[in-house]
Amino acid sequence: MTVETKAAVLFDLNKPLKIINLDLPYPKKGEVLVKIFYSGICHTQLLEISGKNAAGSFIPNLLGHEASGEVIKIGTGVTKIKKGDRVVLSWIKGKGLNVIPKPINYKNIKINRGSVTTFSNYTVVSENRVFKISKKLPAHIASLLGCAVPTGMGMIINNAKLKKNSSITIIGCGGIGINAIHASKILGAKKIVGIDLNKNKKKLIKSFGATHFINYKTKNIKEKIDKILGTEGSDYVVDTVGRKETMELAYNLANNNRGHVILCGVPNPLDLKISINPFPLYYGKKLVGTGGGETIPDKDLKKYASMYLNNQINLKKMITKIYSLKEINKAIQFLKKGNCVRVLINMNE
Repeated sequence: MTVETKAAVLFDLNKPLKIINLDLPYPKKGEVLVKIFYSGICHTQLLEISGKNAAGSFIPNLLGHEASGEVIKIGTGVTKIKKGDRVVLSWIKGKGLNVIPKPINYKNIKINRGSVTTFSNYTVVSENRVFKISKKLPAHIASLLGCAVPTGMGMIINNAKLKKNSSITIIGCGGIGINAIHASKILGAKKIVGIDLNKNKKKLIKSFGATHFINYKTKNIKEKIDKILGTEGSDYVVDTVGRKETMELAYNLANNNRGHVILCGVPNPLDLKISINPFPLYYGKKLVGTGGGETIPDKDLKKYASMYLNNQINLKKMITKIYSLKEINKAIQFLKKGNCVRVLINMNE
């Protein structure tokens, strides 16, 4: 049996997605059929469209890795959720069976799909990418919990374990960077510096808790950081961009004796090597990467949902614009411009 779904598919690299009707097979063992309410668009999708994703290029391919929805049907072996549950879909692995749904046949073409895809009205995903959430949480807010919130807040709470009255610098203030700033404010950081290419983000960044803003185009960023934080550097530095120069900048801005550097941005596979001075690592400096903020999604997503419902975190302000599925290519172009935090696709329009 199948269910008809409308999906945005990547058929050719560096070309607009094509919206087509697909006959989606019912879920098999370890799979879950979900009706999508809202899907987020992440920088990862921009890399996939350009063929620069670290996992390689797959075409034709279904995209998307963060969404909210409702469980329509479960396959055999699925135990942690049931029909009718409100859920968040995420690329971050949790409990449950781990499967990769088989490609879908479409006009004698096989369309690839991973363990989770979200650019469609309906989707079939792996059980370990589906997480039950409170029905009290608005669907558009819930979609943020699939990537930006757990990654951005998670790396500050779980990875850095940021200390009160410390200093932190965040390079790249999109969805993940804004959440890192927000979490730093919640945990009591004394000085929070946001660095971004878009000078128009200054007001927004400060509204989430940043004490200072620096335009990435500014010359001598290190000197400006020294004036704000002192010549010893930042206690914590996060890079959400993933470019060689931003990763190296993050390392150089951190305190050489106790600085904790977290690399979060997904790098271009052709730009994977960075140059650093290794000696500070022998004296206490830390350089680590993060996979989704070390989030345990079956537990942590409920925590973030509860924090929102109790007015402890502001997620609504993170949504810059909402498009319909037929406008998804406009949404992608809007994201490319960088003047946004999170862009959503409303699958019900």
